[in-house]
Amino acid sequence: MPKKKQSIISDLIFLPIRIFFFLFRLALLVIIITAIWYLLQMFGIFTVQIPVSGASMLPTLPEKGRVGFQLYVHQPTIQKILPQSLQRGDIVVFENEKTRQELLSQEKDATGFVKRVVGVSGDKVEIRDGFVYVNGKIVSESYTYKPRSTFGGLAVQDCQVVRVPEDKLFVLGDNRKVSMDSRQIGLVSIEDVQYYIPFQKQPDMFGEQWRDPSLDSSSQHSSIFNIEEFIDLLNVEREKRNLSILVYEPLLEESAKLRAQVMLKYDEFDSDAPKSGYSMADAMADVGYSNIVYGEFPLTGYYDAQELFDAFMEQPGAKKFLFNEFYEDIGVSTFVGELNGCPVQVVVQHLAGYVPPNYGDAEIAAWKEGLDRLRSIQPGWQKLKEYDEFYNEHKGDVNRMNEIITTRIQRFESIIVRLDANEWMTNEEKAWVSQDSALGDEQNTIAERLNTKN
Repeated sequence: MPKKKQSIISDLIFLPIRIFFFLFRLALLVIIITAIWYLLQMFGIFTVQIPVSGASMLPTLPEKGRVGFQLYVHQPTIQKILPQSLQRGDIVVFENEKTRQELLSQEKDATGFVKRVVGVSGDKVEIRDGFVYVNGKIVSESYTYKPRSTFGGLAVQDCQVVRVPEDKLFVLGDNRKVSMDSRQIGLVSIEDVQYYIPFQKQPDMFGEQWRDPSLDSSSQHSSIFNIEEFIDLLNVEREKRNLSILVYEPLLEESAKLRAQVMLKYDEFDSDAPKSGYSMADAMADVGYSNIVYGEFPLTGYYDAQELFDAFMEQPGAKKFLFNEFYEDIGVSTFVGELNGCPVQVVVQHLAGYVPPNYGDAEIAAWKEGLDRLRSIQPGWQKLKEYDEFYNEHKGDVNRMNEIITTRIQRFESIIVRLDANEWMTNEEKAWVSQDSALGDEQNTIAERLNTKN
């Protein structure tokens, strides 16, 4: 066989082997590069750009943009070789069912929640008088947006000592008055953490945005809330949404104050008032105010107008509440008291408005037909009084029959005026409606009894 032909056959035989080894080396190179890239991300040499959104981490992180984070790895094998640990002060990105639902409701473009670790396994964390205590000592927090600005929420309340269990983190936003964090959603599992920035790297990255906390402990609480400025902020936003502006109502401020007192007394921020039994409706009744639709929204903490507006914008359900198209009146109370033995201010908003009832044509027609029927039979029953013998014998029934018909006619007339004007019935008129069935039954009973006497 010629040598050239042998060479071609040899090439054909070994070509797949050469291709296999080439692809193997290429795959190995890709794996090595990926592993190196992965390790560099773990060490923070290469960072992962994470989108952030919202004001909860001001002044450290921007309200909108991307920030470089280190990858946090949970695989046990890698952790043994290159251990990572989360420490107080680290900024973490975490995701769980609560964060997913909240980000979905707010339509935010974010990977998860971004917060700061203030307590790790074994720590005792307490929020008291605007400060964070860890293991009994006030934490100096230069990274917070405002001094002495940390107040409790539903999950972790003021003066409640929380011991952080193993594999859990206590997290807070730097802008405490607007942040949704462990105070609302509870402790965070380390398994939920995806990325982090170690605290020791932060002064170089964000230190210029931080403040001097040396005078924080000497600062004094003072109410600097300006209700007119706050309402102006709300109305600017409502007008953007083509909603009617809110009007300040002093009686709603009074009702909000009554509710604030009850909230602190009973440690109860539920609008249904299951502990105290004193609801917003009760408070409005006590101050002499009434309306068709109404609602309240409480927050604890010390706010100026802009801070309160920003805080409400970040709270779950607040936008739906504040931008309800039917609200017309507003009152806000900033009440200072004690909760669990701690001084605290509770800010309560009361909003109310009017929604027309829009009665149906059939309903109005039924009332008018009933009135016509009563008017048509009234003369006949009144005429019975002219028959002396019959009237004297059945005077009680005749008088009661005419009294019922007259009463029902007067009530029907009043209710029909209300229906035609498309206005809600008064409580008295509602009572008439509920009573009319019994009056009608009594009228029919008397009629049957008298008709048998004729």
